[in-house]
Amino acid sequence: MKRLALYALVVAATLAFLVAVWQFRGVFILLALSLILTAALRPSVDFLAARGLRAVWARAAVYLLVFGGLVIGIYLVSGPLLAELQLLTNYLVILYDSTHSAWTDGTALQQSIIGRLPAPNELDELATGPAGLSFLRLIFGVTQSVASLVGGLVIVIILSLYWSADRNDFERLWLSLLPAGRRIEARAIWQTAEASLGDYLRSEAIQAFLAVIKLVLGYHIIGLDYPWMTALITGISWLIPLAGFLIAGLAAFISGFASAGLVLALEALALTAGVLVFLELVVEPRLFNRRRFSGVLITLAIIILVEAYGMVGFVVAPLIAVAIQVLAEHIIRVIRSPGVTPSVGIDILEQRLAAVNGRFTKTAAAEGEDGQLTPEAANLLARLEDLLSAAREIAVKEP
Repeated sequence: MKRLALYALVVAATLAFLVAVWQFRGVFILLALSLILTAALRPSVDFLAARGLRAVWARAAVYLLVFGGLVIGIYLVSGPLLAELQLLTNYLVILYDSTHSAWTDGTALQQSIIGRLPAPNELDELATGPAGLSFLRLIFGVTQSVASLVGGLVIVIILSLYWSADRNDFERLWLSLLPAGRRIEARAIWQTAEASLGDYLRSEAIQAFLAVIKLVLGYHIIGLDYPWMTALITGISWLIPLAGFLIAGLAAFISGFASAGLVLALEALALTAGVLVFLELVVEPRLFNRRRFSGVLITLAIIILVEAYGMVGFVVAPLIAVAIQVLAEHIIRVIRSPGVTPSVGIDILEQRLAAVNGRFTKTAAAEGEDGQLTPEAANLLARLEDLLSAAREIAVKEP
């Protein structure tokens, strides 16, 4: 009876947790994205810290370089982008005028279609009528969505700074809730999942950046009228799994056709396909091993999250699928070989001990003690090294 009551309590608690996650899913997504952003930027922070820069200044330098560069890039691109948008607007007006004139004397189907559309000289009046108000509402909705997106990005950056600064305290807090025998395994699962998600985000961001730079140069060379707009659409589309290649190719073809006809459209499509294939086959394998993760799982995650979050689900779904697969792999490994101490846990402890030893030595040298540790500190470090050596021997001997 007690066991039945315990099972019922566990099931009820699990359902309550899932309901809470669903009700506050926006908050959980922001927290998850901040953790993933922290993992993506941590190698750069560790790189600077390993070369003598204090951790605080290393984090500040990396975050300022990445997001300051992003803001400066948006500012520099905004001018050409607005000019291309104005050129595209004029092209669409001229295209509508010429199409309306041609279809007025065209086939019966064309005349039927054009008869339901306003004349070119009525566009100004239409813009100030009910349709214009609807268009203004659409613009307001898009602006509000962009503002929400920017606000969410600022929150993610701030939370990422907190996670990066208090990572060790956070790990100790949640690991203390687990039994002592499972903490090393849990830490290994957590750090592997975190590193995989960071690698994925870093890979996608670098590929999108390279796609924009390469395509802008290529579009300028072939004479595309909208190089920045098309390159940005392609770079953003490349973040969307599966459908990103099709969206990028369609955008390049339409932009080329609007610039100079079918020949330039095919050239733009070939250039786009070549750059994206290069990123997929040459650049991505050096940054992230996508073949390790299930495409079926990613597809299912996309289907579920697109229904709930729209286009944002396309970007978030692969991250969740990667996390689920990493967690599942570790859990299955633990079930198949219970009681085995993962060597990765000992490796991490040895790295931390070496970092502490170096910090003590640097502090002693700064205080004029010729880098010599105090007897108490030297004794403590020696005891910790002996414990780690014994743990390593036990882990190797375990079947």
